[in-house]
Amino acid sequence: MTLKKEELLNKGWSNQEIERAEAILEKTEQKDVFLSKIVFWSALAVTILGNILVSVVVIPLLIAFNVWALYSVTIVLALSFGFLYTWLINDIGHLGKHHHILAGIVVPIIALTNVLILTTIGNQIALNLQTQAPHENPFLLGLVFAVAFILPYLVGQIIKLIKK
Repeated sequence: MTLKKEELLNKGWSNQEIERAEAILEKTEQKDVFLSKIVFWSALAVTILGNILVSVVVIPLLIAFNVWALYSVTIVLALSFGFLYTWLINDIGHLGKHHHILAGIVVPIIALTNVLILTTIGNQIALNLQTQAPHENPFLLGLVFAVAFILPYLVGQIIKLIKK
């Protein structure tokens, strides 16, 4: 018999009342886990859509900005989304380790892929418009975006490990 159950019996609770209370608490926890998973997958979907939108915004920047301005804006956008994503993921309760691993791997890969594709498209548009804009290496810009995006999450996980 658990200590809590023993305390409740000493306070005059019947076994039936204790079992009913335990069932209610168990049911509530199951709902919390279910809602946490919904919030996790929703946050993941929003982050992926946000990455796509940011990548689309980068296309005109490829044509208009010099290299340093382009990389600076890319890093600021990626860090901003990374902080938002980290806040969402860390604020959701009842997530397992596999959720955090999934978040740490899948989202950067998707971010990298988005930026690769859209940088290639931006370079092609700049070529077709015959602008003097430098053609950016899609892989390098995508890598910078993905690293800046996942950096807040990784720093948070490292801080958690150090605190343990």
